[in-house]
Amino acid sequence: MKIERLLAIIVLLLNRRRITAKELAERFEVSIRTIYRDIASLNGAGIPIITSQGYEGGLAIPESYKLSRQLLTPRDLEAMISTLQGVNQGMVHKDLQRIIEMLVSLLPKDDDARLPRRQPSFVVDLTPWGPMETPNQTMQIVQRAVDDTHLLAFSYKDASGRSTSRIVEPHTLIYKGYAWYLLAYCRLRGDFRVFRLSRISGPRLAEGSFLVRDPGDIHRFFQFNYGPSQAVVLRFSPAVRTRVEDSFPGAELDCGEDGYITARLELPDDPWILAFILGLGADAEIIEPDSWRQAVKENLAKMKNLYET
Repeated sequence: MKIERLLAIIVLLLNRRRITAKELAERFEVSIRTIYRDIASLNGAGIPIITSQGYEGGLAIPESYKLSRQLLTPRDLEAMISTLQGVNQGMVHKDLQRIIEMLVSLLPKDDDARLPRRQPSFVVDLTPWGPMETPNQTMQIVQRAVDDTHLLAFSYKDASGRSTSRIVEPHTLIYKGYAWYLLAYCRLRGDFRVFRLSRISGPRLAEGSFLVRDPGDIHRFFQFNYGPSQAVVLRFSPAVRTRVEDSFPGAELDCGEDGYITARLELPDDPWILAFILGLGADAEIIEPDSWRQAVKENLAKMKNLYET
């Protein structure tokens, strides 16, 4: 990754003071021309890197230049470290760990000792409550395929439970809504698809590599059309008020003298809403529309039959 390489070059120059372009090219497995382009990018960003010729020549940052004081304060670095550590808990990526270590090395020496003892101002933890959803082995195989632009084969189970064998060109790992997803070009479907990692089984590196395609705006893959919304009136007992406020932030809630809450909402006709209402049991009631009340009655009748047979 170019950003990681640029950061690593800065850290190396700050720590070693002088290194040749050839050494950097061999270290990062790129051409010398690429290294000089990186140096030009860093100079353009305001980080002075000088080049000297002859014996003991090479690339260097002036002794008077301090990255942490010029661009990042210790508090900035601690915030970045805390955020990256939280992300890395969910995927345990070697590149992220290397970046964390490089950022820690940028802290002033007086702050190195105090960092582990000091309570951070905030903590990022993307792992869910309870056990991790995605086996780490699956994550590692998928991440390797993404990093090396290597074809990936696996069996995939869709939301309906149907399994298909896929060979994909893996492009991007995405964390959204407490789950990991893979954006990849699927050779079976002939287009980009998003695969939830928890539904992938038997992942393996297939033979061959691929040229990275342009998927366009990645966010469009997570945009769902729920259809038109309609006016809904719900009534909740005081026991579930907090859950209602968490689920419908900003909704119009009227609390009566008896403590019961009436919520007036604009909601799409989607199964998750019905499941939410049923999950609250006797603490929730649909007042309007009548079609939703009838849907709840039908579901309750089916559930009753399950326990009476």
